[in-house]
Amino acid sequence: MRLPSFVIVLVLGLLIVSAALWPGHAIADELSVQIEIDTSVRKGRISPFIFGAGIDHKTNPLRAPRYPDKVLRHIAESGLRIARYPGGFVFNRNDHRGSWSNFYWQDHIGKNPDRHPTEVYDLDTFLQLCERFGIEPLMQINFVGEPQESVQGYIEYLVGDGDIDEDGIDWAAKRKANGREKPYAITYWQLGNEVHSYPQGFRENAAGAKEYALALGRLVPVIRKMSPEAKIVVPFINIQRPRSEAKPKQDSPDINFTTSHEFAVAFLEHLDVRVDYFDWHFYAANGWNGKYDYLDTDDEWKHLYCWGTKFRECHEVISRLIQEKCRQQPPPKLIVGEWSGDWTGGIFRQHSNSFRGSLMRTMATGVYMADQLIYMTRKSVPSENIHAAFWHSFCNDAQAMFSIQTTREQGLSYKGKSTDEGYGYRMPIYWVFKLLSEQRGEILVESHLHGDNLIAAPQPGLYRDPEYTFERVSHCASLSQNETNGGHTLYLALLNKDASRPVTIRLDVSGATATEATVHEVRAPSYLTENTIARPDAVKLTGPRRERLIDATGRMTYRLMPNTVVVLQISVSKD
Repeated sequence: MRLPSFVIVLVLGLLIVSAALWPGHAIADELSVQIEIDTSVRKGRISPFIFGAGIDHKTNPLRAPRYPDKVLRHIAESGLRIARYPGGFVFNRNDHRGSWSNFYWQDHIGKNPDRHPTEVYDLDTFLQLCERFGIEPLMQINFVGEPQESVQGYIEYLVGDGDIDEDGIDWAAKRKANGREKPYAITYWQLGNEVHSYPQGFRENAAGAKEYALALGRLVPVIRKMSPEAKIVVPFINIQRPRSEAKPKQDSPDINFTTSHEFAVAFLEHLDVRVDYFDWHFYAANGWNGKYDYLDTDDEWKHLYCWGTKFRECHEVISRLIQEKCRQQPPPKLIVGEWSGDWTGGIFRQHSNSFRGSLMRTMATGVYMADQLIYMTRKSVPSENIHAAFWHSFCNDAQAMFSIQTTREQGLSYKGKSTDEGYGYRMPIYWVFKLLSEQRGEILVESHLHGDNLIAAPQPGLYRDPEYTFERVSHCASLSQNETNGGHTLYLALLNKDASRPVTIRLDVSGATATEATVHEVRAPSYLTENTIARPDAVKLTGPRRERLIDATGRMTYRLMPNTVVVLQISVSKD
């Protein structure tokens, strides 16, 4: 009996769809790559501090949230390992004490007599919040706007036990009077913020860089004397245009906020005092003055992900510059003091389409975050040079991890509002951050990806160079000791940046014994999927679930869906 043609077409269509959706099976033209992992080649211990965020003193709506218990629970569950305070453009030589853009530590003590647990306008409350959740604090010092004796008082208030600078003023006693008897345990101190900008620091030329280096030469020894275990971070460079290394014109606005090459080189050549870390900021911005040529095109998602290539390129350029020009050897390591997804909507809030143009609060930003965190994880071992990183804002700002409703309006936030209707919700980036922070081993192991894995940069766009590409799949393999049986657990983080096509991952793991993996996943049906008050769980972390890795041919494979970041836990043999 002959079947009608439409029935044949329908059956064939169903078979094709079933093959595409069935785990472990791939249609003929489906993409695939191979990842080889050697668990015996151990690259070193991964720094947990790449999972950091900025918690600032004034604009962050952790202050006075309407539902503090929920906020505290979300902080506890976030995977946050280090927090930067007070952060941002808050050390301004031209503004008076107490202005929005100035942070004077004396104005931030004793400001929380009722002991509200998230009132981070108060210095003690912020540090006790960090202690409560095991978060390492990085404390910034206003060394441009305050005299040296005030800087010494700030350090003494936080870590002193008596008048440790012997200036006749016992700031430690004032801390005790505010209810905190023992000194705080603070390791990381940062001197200022983006000091290549004169309002915050020094002139952006060789003379300004030399003045900056001399100022560090005077202050760094004082900090080390007062806090002998201090790790000192100094602002160094904001470079996001490494091929030009300069602004297009001397007085024109620059979308990438670059530090001049002249300033960077002169600073490295004049730095005479030992410091531990250089601070580097990285921002992506895909539009200018409300113009986004790529909106609603098939290539929209590619523009954001190209910044992953640029991040890597900038890291290489910065590292090479430090190695060649820095007088301190071995040179300081890097801390990515501020970074975020596409910042267009934060910069150009007056343009109605800038928020769409920056793909804010969508899975696209979660994918971008995962790409950079995976890269920084690989670069955080001792043989590399990235030690810590701070996502720009922990909550309610333009690229926040979660949104909360506050009891008072304050600061810059999403679409120019500082509060949201209802409690709020955790963003896709929150779940990505939590997944990669918590589901990983302590030791990075050798791994290599083989296969066709490049996506070309779209035209037109910020990348007009036809050589530009970005990797479709990013990965990172790490290992932890399994105390119950003496073996190890392998953690394989996988990210598919392709907006529409799945990728079959073929795994070759030395020492693998398991046929299954435990899977944790953050996934969205579209890169534009967004968590909202109406749909707060449109994107969330799922798992653990068990999934078979051995396919019908006996190979170890995993089918990685589009817009997905996943961590596979695989047991491996002891040797």
